[in-house]
Amino acid sequence: MKLTKKSITILSFTLGACLFVSTAFADTLLGSGYDRLKGSAKNTAAKMEKGLNNYTVEALFTFKDNGKTVLQATTINKIDTEKQASENSTVNQGPDGKTTSNYSYTDKKLSVWKNGTDNKYYVTEFSNDANRAERNRFTSPFNDKGAPEIEKLFDALVGNLKDYVQIEERADGAKVYSGSLSEAQVPAVVNAVSSFGFKRMISDHGRMEKDASLPEIESDIFVKKVLGTAVENKAGIVENVTGDVTLSGKDKNGVQHDLTLNAVFKLSDIGATKITIPDLTGTNVEKVSQSGGLSSKYVGKYRNNIIIEKNGKFVKIGERTLEITNVANDKVTGKYSETVNPGFESDYPDKYNFNFEYNPNDTKPMSTFTYSNAKGEQENGRINPSGSAKIYLDLHLEIMGKDSYRSNSGPYYDGEFNRIFE
Repeated sequence: MKLTKKSITILSFTLGACLFVSTAFADTLLGSGYDRLKGSAKNTAAKMEKGLNNYTVEALFTFKDNGKTVLQATTINKIDTEKQASENSTVNQGPDGKTTSNYSYTDKKLSVWKNGTDNKYYVTEFSNDANRAERNRFTSPFNDKGAPEIEKLFDALVGNLKDYVQIEERADGAKVYSGSLSEAQVPAVVNAVSSFGFKRMISDHGRMEKDASLPEIESDIFVKKVLGTAVENKAGIVENVTGDVTLSGKDKNGVQHDLTLNAVFKLSDIGATKITIPDLTGTNVEKVSQSGGLSSKYVGKYRNNIIIEKNGKFVKIGERTLEITNVANDKVTGKYSETVNPGFESDYPDKYNFNFEYNPNDTKPMSTFTYSNAKGEQENGRINPSGSAKIYLDLHLEIMGKDSYRSNSGPYYDGEFNRIFE
């Protein structure tokens, strides 16, 4: 699946928001039935990986500032574990009401994607489909690297909040978990973690999205209200999860903001989900190689500015240069370098300068390349197109599992590069 920078930003934001919500009001969805529902969540994830032939997952995220919608993201993902096929549609809405959409279809032999900024379908045909089953399947996050440690931290944070939930057992064998927390019921440690997580989330979003309209909350951040429900069917599968969390805080001008995140998840059409190859007859189609969507037209130099915040202002202190030297035989080679203006060396001490070779492999769930950082240590990176004459370069990646990773880029790293036309 190909993601534009815009959708990557929204995805990163919503995933960060979900992590934040989970930390801030862990027990709202779990409560005194914490262990029971956690076990059900693990069982559901395991069944989604292997056990359910096909299903549909829907998710809706809405973020509001003082009642005004700032961001909204909707996604519908259809998965067929038998055919090893999936179909994904997403719609992202900004504060101006404008929407962007993305679509993708993938199976063992074919990948199709289309984003809202380009009226074109990009199609990749895979010559070796023997091992692509691993790439097209859902994998349980509970099996990711580091998952047990995160679970222990989560358990410790929940603490005595387990007493604030109600569990209703229905006549048909289903269970409904519901609960709420008020400002007075939220422990200080949760508020402290929430404050840190929220500031980081807003900072990351603002850095990645130049037209970000999220308020810069700087002080007095606390969890004001939490509501949540989860529905587990008689088979022990979690079908619906809904959560609302409201935070309050002041921006740099002392203006009070109530920020509300609503998240809704739904697992449906188990055994009845139908996925069909999209009919591209009469549409604008471009075939691309397996080189991460890159072709020979991307050969050339790309650049962006190194910008930091200093003394309350944004200051350009240098430049990053990315050069794609060759794209052939499903292999991408290139160079990357950073230059810092005189007088700013202490603000950006670890400059990067390396060559790389990227070999996307369709038999693996995820492809990366390796490079040496400023200290000579090996790190991982990824590269992909990001709109017309643009490239997005992910560096400082930590591999979490066989098909997931986490970016550890610093606060001043910008991964989008624009083509230099000389």
